[in-house]
Amino acid sequence: MTQPTDSLTTSSQTAPEAADHGPRRNDIVRNPLGFGRETVESIIIALTMALLFRAFQAEAFVIPTGSMAPTLMGRHKDLDCSECGFNFQAGASREEDDQSQTFRTELSRLTSKVTDLRRLADDTAAGPQQREVARQQLADLEAPDGKLAMLKLRLAGKMVASATCPNCGNLMKLIDGQGPGVQYDARYPSYSGDRILVDKFAYDFTDPQRWDVVVFKYPEDADTNYIKRLVGLPGETVSIAGGDIWTSREGAAPTIARKPPAVMRAMLQTVHDSDHPAAVLQREGWPAAWIDWTDPAADATRWQAGDQRRRFTTTCPAGASASLRFRHISPSATDWKEARLGLGLRQGVRPTAVDDFQAYNAIHSTGHWVGDLAVSCRLESRAASGRVTIDLVDGGKRHRCEFDLATGRADLTAADGTTSQAKTSVRGCGAWQVLVANVDDELRLFVDGAYRPAATPVVWETPLAVAAAATPRLTPVTPGDDQSSDLAPVGITVTGTDSSAEVQVSALKVLRDGYYIGAVGVGLRGEIRDEPILSFPLESDQFFVLGDNSAASKDGRLWIDVHYVDRRLLVGRAMVIFWPHMVPAAWHLTVKLPVFGELQLPSWPNFARMRSIR
Repeated sequence: MTQPTDSLTTSSQTAPEAADHGPRRNDIVRNPLGFGRETVESIIIALTMALLFRAFQAEAFVIPTGSMAPTLMGRHKDLDCSECGFNFQAGASREEDDQSQTFRTELSRLTSKVTDLRRLADDTAAGPQQREVARQQLADLEAPDGKLAMLKLRLAGKMVASATCPNCGNLMKLIDGQGPGVQYDARYPSYSGDRILVDKFAYDFTDPQRWDVVVFKYPEDADTNYIKRLVGLPGETVSIAGGDIWTSREGAAPTIARKPPAVMRAMLQTVHDSDHPAAVLQREGWPAAWIDWTDPAADATRWQAGDQRRRFTTTCPAGASASLRFRHISPSATDWKEARLGLGLRQGVRPTAVDDFQAYNAIHSTGHWVGDLAVSCRLESRAASGRVTIDLVDGGKRHRCEFDLATGRADLTAADGTTSQAKTSVRGCGAWQVLVANVDDELRLFVDGAYRPAATPVVWETPLAVAAAATPRLTPVTPGDDQSSDLAPVGITVTGTDSSAEVQVSALKVLRDGYYIGAVGVGLRGEIRDEPILSFPLESDQFFVLGDNSAASKDGRLWIDVHYVDRRLLVGRAMVIFWPHMVPAAWHLTVKLPVFGELQLPSWPNFARMRSIR
């Protein structure tokens, strides 16, 4: 776990970007323009920004680090996986941290000294002894183990050498060369952090709310601004256990803190995306993530895969069913090397439980199992009736959402039997974007981007100690098994009712909730030392804050003097990302603007990432 400098800077203090960073001819750059709802949101955000500036209610800040990733990006690389094309980000804040700046200052000084010494060594007007001394000093500085080489080597160590795709496990090399002469591959530029607007008067009239993203004065240095998510309120005892937040008051038993639907969706992170298959792995017979779960020996209805397993279709006669399940099978660097060499599939490939791997972080932490999962897909029905059941397994317990295609009713059922219904548009023939989530001990449903609340919330209560000790059920399962296992944690089952049901699912995404680590320190090798339960009492006007990127955030868990933020230190609530990094043309000029910092022109505004902060 790293200990980054999480301080915010105002937009006029942005660190410069190298002028040669940007896409080159023949590079693939994903379209930065959003359409539909995203475009409308961008326009509304721009108008809101103008009005707030006019009223002097907002101030612009630049995100310097990745402690709030992926919600907010510090300096980073925006990458499309070279194997599957999945877009993800890798943090690059260490390129511009205090140590890197010190190294660059010293390198600039030594470079100037080398120039002066070379000039003196070649100056015929200088005395022989002076010239000889200059040559000797020059040789010492430029030696393979000299100060100049060592300094360049240290700077090279601050570069982000590689990044791992969270979708297919491909390790992307981001540098060329080695040693002091190492350089970044020009296809993978680094971009400055998101520029955000902060409502400075948000808490003058209302109290801060749990899950707000807040800017505050760092308690250990009031001259420095930090940004984190507020998770604990005055008078509570806040606990971190099982990746979730728990709260209690006045000695009562702790209860889990549930995120509002919009915040929950914003914090979900992709584990698998069927729209981005890795052709090399498919060619070499790597096990598919989504497979038909029918017993191979049975004469039964099955799912048929199409378009490189991007979509799956089944037709179930009345009374027949077909199941599709997801397994998390992530190839290692060795697996990728052998696949590229055409050596086929190694023996012993097994699925694993989903963990809290964060592609944004250069240093990998020890994985923590994540049971809070969600699945989204495009669900298309080509018949008037039928039943579609989506299930999620958490610690061996199965939660379900069942759609009746004849009526549009959805039955949400927790593993403990708690059940409720929701009215939806998933009825008859048609296509819908569906998301089912088991997060914070609550089962939720979204259809076409809108939250569909059940008549009564489908929630269950888990004691804190039980949640802290929870482990995944790693029972090996194969197609045909009906056991609940965290090695096959997501399923989709279609059943024919009065007549045949014909269903196609596509754009399948498995997502996970953010995972808060009960960190108490960092080991000598950068590994996190954590406790199963970590608690913090709060008094009047004290708030507890955490970074969304729990493995790389210096927050209330690890501050030395205090663990809370006093109300008087709150600066305001983060509202919108009003200016994410732009996408520069292959050729460009670098200019400096007073509000937006250093820009590369011509570039395209990244409207798709201009959005409200949740």
